[in-house]
Amino acid sequence: MTLVVTAFAVAALLVAFDVMDGRFYYRDIDDLLRSLQIRTLLDRGSWYDLTIPAIRMPEVYLSPWSRLVDLPYVVLTQLTQPFLGRERALAFAFHVWQPVMLAGFCWLAVATMQRIAGEAGLVRPVHVIAAFVMMPLSLWEFSPGRIDHHNVQLLLLMLALYGVSLWSAAGGMLAGLACVLSVAVGLELAPVVLIVMLGVGAAWVFGLAGSGPVQRALSASVAVVMPAAALLLIGPGEMLATRCDAFSAPYLAALTGYGAISFAAAHFVREARPVARLAAVVVPGGLLALLLAFGFPTCLRGPFQMIDAKLHALWLDRVRQEKTFLDFYAAGETIKVVCLGLIAIVATAALPLVWRRTRRGEVPVVIIYAVAVALFLFTLLQTRFIRFPGACVLLFLPVVWAEIARRNVAVARATTAATLVVLVGGYGLYRLVPAEPFRPDVIDYLTFDTCTGVDVNALAGLPPGRIMAPSSLGLDIAGRLPEGMSVGAISFHRAAPGLKRMFDLFVSTESAVRREAAAPFDYVAVCRYPIVGYVPNDTLYATLARGGDWPGLVRIVDSPKDGFQLFRIDHQALR
Repeated sequence: MTLVVTAFAVAALLVAFDVMDGRFYYRDIDDLLRSLQIRTLLDRGSWYDLTIPAIRMPEVYLSPWSRLVDLPYVVLTQLTQPFLGRERALAFAFHVWQPVMLAGFCWLAVATMQRIAGEAGLVRPVHVIAAFVMMPLSLWEFSPGRIDHHNVQLLLLMLALYGVSLWSAAGGMLAGLACVLSVAVGLELAPVVLIVMLGVGAAWVFGLAGSGPVQRALSASVAVVMPAAALLLIGPGEMLATRCDAFSAPYLAALTGYGAISFAAAHFVREARPVARLAAVVVPGGLLALLLAFGFPTCLRGPFQMIDAKLHALWLDRVRQEKTFLDFYAAGETIKVVCLGLIAIVATAALPLVWRRTRRGEVPVVIIYAVAVALFLFTLLQTRFIRFPGACVLLFLPVVWAEIARRNVAVARATTAATLVVLVGGYGLYRLVPAEPFRPDVIDYLTFDTCTGVDVNALAGLPPGRIMAPSSLGLDIAGRLPEGMSVGAISFHRAAPGLKRMFDLFVSTESAVRREAAAPFDYVAVCRYPIVGYVPNDTLYATLARGGDWPGLVRIVDSPKDGFQLFRIDHQALR
């Protein structure tokens, strides 16, 4: 208990450091959209309906996000609403649930550290303090008000690793439950789920000690929990739908099929040789893969099929979480570079220990290490994973520290070599990839949050209609619009049709393209903003943002307080 309290105290201090300036390190548009999704659920009370009427592109926006993340916020709001009122109850829910999850994360992390250590008393408070101080990029996901799904993913990730570390039937059931719920929450960690399942399966194929009960329990857990979770979270209709970017039929079929096949193999082929065991899994597994490929061919093209080449260039290619870790250098994000360097040192230092454990057949340590290293490599390739590797790699810090204290030559050499490589390599990259001064263009202004919290009260007296606004402004006002009004674009992949129209309307230099993009909409909203002088005034957005007028747009709101401007579209006169 002392170790858990120590971990939570350090984590709480880091979280407090994050919130003291009133702006979260991870503050982003995901929190705004999650808030809107939760508010829509509370207003309409339809659990399975994930449409958000406040966003129309012109078709209504269908969210891919899981109700599992919404559930605790909705329950807490409904429990406290009679005493606090709707808005204060929501604020309470949005700020109290993260510390609860953080406590669970700390308990699971410390318990997993102790399982990896394998020696009573080896993990000491100083080890826990050091490990948690080095993982701020994970802990900041638990800042109060951070209602995005990444903190839930971190909690489920740690639950899966803890389940593996137990290396028992109960642990297998926990790992299977965590894997299923992780896929239900989001597909980002699907590769991790695959590593856990393949790791346990490989251990069973080669007959390693204790692998049989773990494999059977994990497989049964997946086979049972997967359809149950689908029924509870997405409903019968979506269970049969093909949504390549979200929890739906393809993933339901894949994981349920895996669970059934691997459980049957582990149950009926217990005494066979490794070749027979491998065949018992691979043959039906291969058939399942072929059936999935033929049954869901569209998903072979990935989850972002709705984003064409033009939208890639204008939007997705500019999203920083899609870039490699070299973007941290270009953007001058020193803390992320330092954290990655520390993670690399610990991962390398742990390698001799993991190799020794591998030779002793300690499968749980190998699986956990494989997950940790995979997440580190994923982060180098795509920075969206930055929040995950520290939470896993630093589970090995106590054993690395203890082995260095015991004068383990292999670990000490690995640590020294890794430190030198990280320092020299980091400095080399610093010289090769210098920080680039930000030079925004009109598209940057169009998609960044140049204005937030604008007063939309003036819209209450206007006829209902659809508003085309820059994506950040649209998301900011979507949750505060009068009944019957909606916005047309937000910066999410399922809003691709609206994003295309937004770019066509605001940055195209062709009148016909602008008129076609504006056709389904009634209003245009833009904030005044001091755009730099080198951005030409040849686009609709630049002209309006600078306070200018445009033929076919009739100004009806012009707030000097926050710069909010609203125009009615005269489609006949629009140039």
